[in-house]
Amino acid sequence: MSADLERRRAPKYPAFAERVEILATVTRAEHCANFIRVGQTYAFDLKGRVLPEKSTANLCLGILARLQPALLMAADRASEGLHPISGGWQAFDCFDTGVDFGGMGKVCVRLSLRDAESGAEISSGDQF
Repeated sequence: MSADLERRRAPKYPAFAERVEILATVTRAEHCANFIRVGQTYAFDLKGRVLPEKSTANLCLGILARLQPALLMAADRASEGLHPISGGWQAFDCFDTGVDFGGMGKVCVRLSLRDAESGAEISSGDQF
């Protein structure tokens, strides 16, 4: 069953999966207990795996858990030959409610797609 799922989730253009990475860039960080700062990033492959050697933000399960559904949707979009990052769901926040609402802090990120080799952003209008 696992092999069948891998086959169905494979990108329509296999070379594309090796050429790109999903990047979650921190756009807001206030009172974060994990010391995450604006401008830091999390990098993922198209299978949703964190690329620690290309990530600069500290590991945080609160934000990674929020990104997991988006990473699955990106893999599904890639399997259909679409740009993995939809314009409708690019911004996410962590589970912490923030100081204003009784929590500890708040981190927000924006997803983008980039070329794995050059680091250049790939916009939704670019050809695969």
